[in-house]
Parts: sequence; structure tokens; C-alpha cells
Amino acid sequence: MDEERKGSLFYFGERILLGTQGLVTEPHSHYAVSILVSKQLPFRLTTKENQIIETKGIIIPPNFFHRLEANHTEIVVIQLDPKSDEYKKIEMKDPYTQLETKTIQRIQSLSEPLFGSGLNCTKAKLIYEQILAELGSQKSVKTWDPRIDIALTKIKETLPNTINVAILSNETGISKDRFMHLFKENMGIPLRQYLLWQRLHIAARLLQSGENLTTASHAAGFSDQAHLSRTFKKMFGVKPSLFLGGSHLHQVCFCDQI
Repeated sequence: MDEERKGSLFYFGERILLGTQGLVTEPHSHYAVSILVSKQLPFRLTTKENQIIETKGIIIPPNFFHRLEANHTEIVVIQLDPKSDEYKKIEMKDPYTQLETKTIQRIQSLSEPLFGSGLNCTKAKLIYEQILAELGSQKSVKTWDPRIDIALTKIKETLPNTINVAILSNETGISKDRFMHLFKENMGIPLRQYLLWQRLHIAARLLQSGENLTTASHAAGFSDQAHLSRTFKKMFGVKPSLFLGGSHLHQVCFCDQI
């Protein structure tokens, strides 16, 4: 592997396409579905139960607590919303899906432009879509309770202003306890963690529009920049400066939503 090769990060709303080298995280979990494919050597995931998964390609669901060790390889990462139409078309096994060799090889080939210079949002979006097409089935097999759709709409209408379980319980017409249970059952994570996840994306959109990290932190509903950084590290297992600094990447691009 060429030690001088740099990757790229493209951010499409709540979707991420990343190519990077030597990625190692602390144990963490988050709301997004993650698709991980090595460009060269296998990487390791260590689960909450200390199970070690050594693989070159895997899809892991929301709230999958893990530590990633890809010290000696380039790796391609896609993260997407589990309620998105793209994810509805991906066939998943329980508790995670190991990718077939031919699928891994195809994704390795498709993702090569991430490790060069000059890639723009339009071309990166096409790579993202081509990779997902390699994973898609012909029909949607995942469904969610319609009351959760009502709650998600209310959340996105309200944030970054304060919203709580009482408001969402009233909006959906069920008790607070029932709503909390139903939310985690459908979304894979507790309400509080989902709200923090959405605030991270609000901060990212503000950064895209030219705000600095301190201003974006406050405007997204975090108490300060340190609060945002702690939340980011808890959910991604790395400090935001690893990506937002971008010194090891060719580029960090905030693109229009897909």
C-alpha cells in the first residue's frame, strides 16, 4: 500500500462516504447503519461481548457496539439512516452481514477514486449510489410503526429547539412509557441518543454553510464545542478533529443532500 495515498470524506445530509487509511476507533455505537470494506488487508471489529470479527467487508446495524481496528489498510465507510429507502433495499442478517468476496471486490474497485484528488460531490454521489446498488435487493422488507414516522417528522420540525418525550407522546397519542419503548424498538436506539445524533447533523450542516465549530455547536443545541466533541467521540469513537481537520485526507466536502 502506498503510504502517501490520502482519502476523502463526503457528507450528504445524514449520509457519509469516507475513504481513509489506518482507522482505529474507541468502543462506540451510533444510530447509522455502517458499511465497512477494506481496500487491502482484513480489519477487526471487537463487539461488546468481546467477540472478534475479522473481515474485509461487513454491514453492521444501528446501535451495534464495537471497536474498529483497521490499522494497516485503507478502508471505505458508508453510513446511512436505517429508515432511508436505500437501507430498506439492503438484505441484512442477524446480528450483522458479512459481504461476499465478489461484492467486496466490486466495492473496492468502485471506491478507488476516493483515494485520489479531484473527486467532486457529483462523482462521489455516483460512487455512493453504485456501492449501494451492489448491496440492494429487489424489494423492501423492512417496516416501521407509522407513529414513529409521525414522531420523526415532529423531531425534525422542532430541532434544534428543545423537544421531549412528553411532546412526542402527545403527538403520537400514546403514553410516554409506551412511546419510549416503541421508539427504541423501531429505531434501534433510545430517543435521547437519536436526538443527539440529529443535533450532530445540524452542526454539520451549519459547518457546511460556513459557521465555525463553536457557533455551530451552540446553534445545534450543544452547550459548547466540548459537548459536541464528546458526543461525536462517543458515537464515532474518534475526535471530530480527525475528520474536520482533514490533514490526512485530500478533501472534506459537505454536499447537498441526496
